[in-house]
Amino acid sequence: MEKIDIPQEENKILEGHRKVMYVSDEKGEFHTENYGSSVEEFATKTAVEEFDLLAKESLKKIQLNEASPIEYYMYKNRMDFPTLVSVVGMFSFRVKRHLKMKNFKKLSDKILNRYCEAFNISLEELKGFKV
Repeated sequence: MEKIDIPQEENKILEGHRKVMYVSDEKGEFHTENYGSSVEEFATKTAVEEFDLLAKESLKKIQLNEASPIEYYMYKNRMDFPTLVSVVGMFSFRVKRHLKMKNFKKLSDKILNRYCEAFNISLEELKGFKV
């Protein structure tokens, strides 16, 4: 990418910091260049708002005893399902079962600790989750 093509817009989400991009100069050599993009800022804001909405919906499902706290913490930590599966290192069908309250209540502390590590919370926080 040539230097003239690099966006230099302000990105408020980065709080004054700039991202770095590798660019090539006229000689074909690569170096780093700071950049900012309002399009990227919009996409980030939209994604964060979506995860916040999913977390709120998850709280309602927990109250109805349909979803487990794992689902809430997944969205609170801005993870989607494939990311959570990857982080906890389990098969997706197992994680999917753990997202249901009836299965969550049967989980051992060993399994719950894997989720606690993924969400950076204590076992007591996960087991004692209150809506």
